[in-house]
Parts: sequence; structure tokens; C-alpha cells
Amino acid sequence: MSLFSSLKDAVIGQAMRVATDPRLTKVASNPRVMGAAMRALSLGGTVKSEVSKATRLAAGMFGIATEEEVATLRTTIQTLEDTVATLEAEARAARRTPPGP
Repeated sequence: MSLFSSLKDAVIGQAMRVATDPRLTKVASNPRVMGAAMRALSLGGTVKSEVSKATRLAAGMFGIATEEEVATLRTTIQTLEDTVATLEAEARAARRTPPGP
């Protein structure tokens, strides 16, 4: 058995003992505690969103493309390359076809 597996089993065992403790159940069922836990969980998403906004703002101020803008540009370039390839193939086909009556 690996050290990681042993450590994981110990942590899971301890977590199970804590989770079944009636004191924890009583505290966790308190609406104020649940509200605080929900706010704490949503805080991570809020922080990530705000950091993302600040990054986009800073990138715009310094004239640096964001990862999202680069991805959009790559998609646009790929679409344009596909269109050019299609038009070139049609042009080659039209040159090979004899003129109509």
C-alpha cells in the first residue's frame, strides 16, 4: 500500500467520524451557518470573475490580447482559411470546365 493511499484512507476515516458527530450535524443545520457556507462557496466564483475583469481591463490598457481574444482570432482565421480553400477549389474547377454554349 502506498503512502498516498494510506494517507487518503486516514483522512477519509477521520472525515467520516467528524461527519457523523451529532454536534456537527446540529451546527450544520443552523440556517446562519448554512448561509455563511453558501456565501463562502460563492466567494470563489466572485473573486475569479473580478480578477478576470481586471485582467481584461489591464490587457486593454497595455494593448495586450487576452487569451479569449486570441482564441476568437484563431477561430476567425480558421474560418477564413476554409473559405479561401473552398473558393480556390471552385476557381480551379471553373477553369477546367469548358465554357457553355
